[in-house]
Order: sequence, then C-alpha cells, then structure tokens
Amino acid sequence: MIANLAAWYKELSKREQVLVGIMAVLLAIVILWLGIARPVESGLKSAIERHGVALDRNAAVRVKVASLKALPRGAAARPATPIAQLVSQSAGEGGFTLERTQEQGPGRVDIAIASIRPKALFTWLANLEAQGVVVETFSAQPSGTAGAVSMQAVLKAAGQ
Repeated sequence: MIANLAAWYKELSKREQVLVGIMAVLLAIVILWLGIARPVESGLKSAIERHGVALDRNAAVRVKVASLKALPRGAAARPATPIAQLVSQSAGEGGFTLERTQEQGPGRVDIAIASIRPKALFTWLANLEAQGVVVETFSAQPSGTAGAVSMQAVLKAAGQ
C-alpha cells in the first residue's frame, strides 16, 4: 500500500506534489488540534471547575464541624428511649437510611450511612445532641455520589 502511494506521489507534477504536501500538513494540524488540543483543554477546564466546587464544599464542611465542636457538651439530658431506637427513628424522620445500626451495650450504638449530604449529616447530628445523644467516634469519606459523604460513627447517650 505504501509503495502504491509512493508511486502515485512520484507520478504527480512538482506543483501537485507541493499542494498534496501542504494539504497533508494542514490535515495533520487539524487532527492534532481537534483530536488532542481541544479535548485536553476541555478536560483541564472541567477539572479546574470541579476542584473549585470541591474546595467550596470542603470549606463549608470545616465551618460546620467547627460550629458543632463549639456546642456545649453535657448540657443535654439522657434520652428516655433506647439510643438505637432514637437514632433509627431520627434518621427516618431526616429522610435517609442507616446502612448499619449495631448496639454496643447499653447507651451506645455503632452506625453507618452509605451516602448523605454533609449539611444534612451535621444538622442531624446536632439535633441528636440536643436530644442527649453525643458522638463518641466519627469518620467520613467522600461517597460515589457527587457532594455526598459516607460515614461511620459511634453514638452514646450523654453522661455515659
């Protein structure tokens, strides 16, 4: 095939060879521009926008964590209902599902949530603290859903 193209090219006049060469160079430039430069530029632009959104979300979560840490501890009375029941009921009222709820003795429960928005999570935890449930341990990681986190926590009754 290459031999056929070379033979065809040699049969062309000098003027036609120059025009075909110019066409090949222009075609290569267009392919490089449309096939490489524009997709890379678009990807970089998209990544910069997603990074900015992630930084805003991170700042909002840090502000909310700081405000939750500033809440007074121990002021709430112990809840009257069992803590596992209170946490499950409160999660249902908040509109999200607990992935795991395991009691760890009286007044303690281990929970996990697969996907929840940080604002909803911290509002829910603040409401639980107002009802006498405090966070003993807490960890959260980004989940597959954009703008959401998965979390694991151990909650206990205030005063325990």
